[in-house]
Amino acid sequence: MTTTPPRNTARFAAALACLSCALLLAACGSGDAGDSAGKAAPTQATNATNTSGTAAAPAETLIELAESDLLTVQAGEIEQTLRANGTLHARQETVVRAKVAGEILSVAVREGERIGAGQELARIDDLEYRARLDDRQAALEAGRAQAALAESTRRKNEELRQKNFLSELAYDNAKSAASIASAQVQSLQAQLTLAEKALQDTVVHAPISGWIAERAVQRGDKVSPDGKLFTIVDLSRLELEAQVAANEVARVAIGQPFTASVEGYADRQFKGRVSRIGAQAQPGSRAVTIYIEIPNPDAAIRAGLFAAGTLSLGGSTAAALVPLTALHSAAGVDFVYAVIDGRIRRTPVKIGMRSEAAGLAEILDGLNAGTRIVAANLGPLKEGAGIRVVSTSGANAPATHDTGTASTPAGR
Repeated sequence: MTTTPPRNTARFAAALACLSCALLLAACGSGDAGDSAGKAAPTQATNATNTSGTAAAPAETLIELAESDLLTVQAGEIEQTLRANGTLHARQETVVRAKVAGEILSVAVREGERIGAGQELARIDDLEYRARLDDRQAALEAGRAQAALAESTRRKNEELRQKNFLSELAYDNAKSAASIASAQVQSLQAQLTLAEKALQDTVVHAPISGWIAERAVQRGDKVSPDGKLFTIVDLSRLELEAQVAANEVARVAIGQPFTASVEGYADRQFKGRVSRIGAQAQPGSRAVTIYIEIPNPDAAIRAGLFAAGTLSLGGSTAAALVPLTALHSAAGVDFVYAVIDGRIRRTPVKIGMRSEAAGLAEILDGLNAGTRIVAANLGPLKEGAGIRVVSTSGANAPATHDTGTASTPAGR
């Protein structure tokens, strides 16, 4: 049996210990290298993130506005107006009707002709009416003769009665006969007057001056009493009937001026004034009818045309004026979009007078002259959004507020 010497065992143990130490040192060296690599990687990533952070972060969206979309608020004069429209009517219109029956012998006028008061318009066959007049005249002459005889008899009987040669009864009969004859004369006189009037009515005259708007008969037509012959309108004064809402009628007063445009006369403006205000509102709409008189001495416009215009309700000096298109309303609050420090700011305002004709509104509170606003109606705009002004020439003007590179058209 061979025994290992103790000297060799000690050498082996020492070698094993040295190997273990070497392995331990190697492992420690690898860990330090790994830690160094691990610490360096996040730093590089962080640097990379910081280096590219400006470009990679979401850019602020700008609202592009044209120069014409913006306006600087100014003070000025404003006239409060109210729009009104309706159909024009002749203030005086007459329907001429036949007063007697008969055949139309002649018609002297046609539609569209101007006529004067008393001018002859037409003639009705008067043969029957002349004969009737002659008959009434003859009857009147006979009646007068009878009345004269009865009166003579009464006077004679009165003389006899005074001498007691005639009874009271006989005298009363003579007196009554004279009274009856006198009354018959009066009746015949009235009939003669009617016959004369009927004969005169066979010639139809114009009751007013104006224009023939309608001719309802021709030569040879048969007409009856109250039959329609002509319609005459006086175009020298026209009247516009317009409906005004109940919440506006309190501002309307007689005499207020009105400026109208009439269809077919686009190059002319016609002036008028409120002449009457309706006494009651319409049952359904609750609107009140106002009547505006428009002088038309040269008969330039015709009845029946449609007219629209503005009624002047008064004016004042406004500290701040804005276009009507700049006004917005939400939840019962009126506001405008102001541009303050290059950003959109929703600014509540109190509105005074409105002028539909000028397209302006008076701002009583919330906005001062010199403030820049969005004048165009671009729909809802984002509160606090920056803007970029685009010049009318097509090139971008320097941005009013530019913190990013992205932009979007206004209202989006």
